[in-house]
Amino acid sequence: MQNRDGGELGPLKELILRTCGFTFEQGRERSLAEGVAARMAERGVDSHSAYHALVARDREELNALVELLTVNETYFFREPDHLNLVAGLLLGEIMAAGEARPVKILSAGCSTGEEAYSIAMMLRERWGAESERLFTVTGVDIDSGAVAAALRGVYGRGSFRGTGAEQLQRHFDPVGQGEYRVREEIRKLVRFEVVNLLNPFYPQAMQLSDVILYRNVSIYFPQEVQRRIFSNLAGLLNGGGYLVVGATETIHHDIGVLSLVQRNALFCYRKEPLQFRFVERREARRNGPPVTRSAPGAVPRSPHSREGVRPQPGEGKQKAAWDPGETKALFDTALELACQGKADEPLELLETVLSRHPGFAKALTLKASLLVNAQHLEEAAGLCQGLVARDPLCLEGYLMLGVIARHLGDEEEGLKRFREALYLAPGCWLAQFYSAEILAGRKDLKRARSGYETALRLLEKGEFREGALFPLSFNAGQFQAICRHKLSQLKE
Repeated sequence: MQNRDGGELGPLKELILRTCGFTFEQGRERSLAEGVAARMAERGVDSHSAYHALVARDREELNALVELLTVNETYFFREPDHLNLVAGLLLGEIMAAGEARPVKILSAGCSTGEEAYSIAMMLRERWGAESERLFTVTGVDIDSGAVAAALRGVYGRGSFRGTGAEQLQRHFDPVGQGEYRVREEIRKLVRFEVVNLLNPFYPQAMQLSDVILYRNVSIYFPQEVQRRIFSNLAGLLNGGGYLVVGATETIHHDIGVLSLVQRNALFCYRKEPLQFRFVERREARRNGPPVTRSAPGAVPRSPHSREGVRPQPGEGKQKAAWDPGETKALFDTALELACQGKADEPLELLETVLSRHPGFAKALTLKASLLVNAQHLEEAAGLCQGLVARDPLCLEGYLMLGVIARHLGDEEEGLKRFREALYLAPGCWLAQFYSAEILAGRKDLKRARSGYETALRLLEKGEFREGALFPLSFNAGQFQAICRHKLSQLKE
């Protein structure tokens, strides 16, 4: 079908690009023209301008048009190398961290559900009935018709091109002529939602994912939309989580937001674990020796503390029994190992340090940060609550309590803790950034924009380098890119 004037579809193309991210270049305009003609006939609309006005005001009509335009080309166990990588090495690595929560897997652009169900089947094969306790799988797609088909879980022969006879028998029940339904124990592992990936306000089920499959979806988006959605998805990942794209899409997403890593001869993206480093704050004393300047808002310690060690009852006896220099050396080694991304070894060293000096503030905060990073959230929360009870000026304690609250989905508590951190240190970029994340999720766009702008300004000035708390595996350019991206979204 050809447009009579060659330009009537222009406004519709712009609307669909703006709201859904789809582009219709390189021969795909024909599918748009045919889809629009079908919907115009269905709705009794006789001009492209009138139909554009209808789509612009009627979200259901836009959804109906999108259903005609999306290409739901998928089948079970498609590109099995990537699926085996996820179900084997990647999930094994994440589970080895010993986190006491289900591992979350997201299929972004899940179409009619074959990819999400394929992962669930592989998990069931490896873990049996325990998979229901150990994992959650979520599939999302913009096409509500495709999501409805996924929820039904009934498939024809075309969906089984990559399925062996044994898998078909094990995971499906015949329900009609050439049709099969996914068995209930698999369907219980998976949930589906209608989600527009271009909308940055994602539902709770997508938050804090450990592995995201985003395969063969971005090929339908222009480059700017690809970058935007990839950055949005990266923001959903837990530290140490993975984002897997299709083999032909890998290089296009190497934009500095996530680390490109090789696993089993395949490439995927990893979000480096967020770890925290705590540097000493000293109260300047009149006529005292020179001290390192802290970042604006850094909190001074008690003038009675020394090298981060808060006096404790019976401390004189401890000092006689232990060499303070040796204890400090143990702490420095623990910090160095933590900077290298290790967890067990520094925690063991910190236990020794704290057995000698239970009030060693820097050791307590480093231990808490390692526990947060390892997702031992309850233990970390107890330690952080003790920190702020012992020292109401402990910036690190409030920050980590905010991070823990976000991990647990309690945004109200998280925002409260980040505000407490900002009360102590308005120049703390991390508190500004996470506060902005929560505010953006609440659609408090003005204050979110202000938070991102402040965090970006602090990062660009390098004010995190002296006296501030920052992630051990911190990449300033990465966080600056995220802030700029978030700001560009909020302007639209």
